[in-house]
Amino acid sequence: MKFLHDKRILKQEFSSGDLVLLYNSRLKLFPEKLKSRWSSPFKVIKVFLYSTIELDSKVGHIFKVNGQRVKHYLGSYDDHRVNEIITLYEP
Repeated sequence: MKFLHDKRILKQEFSSGDLVLLYNSRLKLFPEKLKSRWSSPFKVIKVFLYSTIELDSKVGHIFKVNGQRVKHYLGSYDDHRVNEIITLYEP
């Protein structure tokens, strides 16, 4: 079973300056089905051994996380809108 599980793990390589999304694992306590578990983009400052990554937020907080909790973000760092309102109309 371990061999089958390890075969599906994708190796991700991060470098300084990359944009990543952070996975919020504590969201299980709040039963909101449509809320995203991935939080806003962060900038990678430094990559340490054993997949530890140092991240920088827009506010200026710098912290370290495990590399398995992040994934690449393909959008722009400045164009991210957290509270965008979308109005849907009936046809």
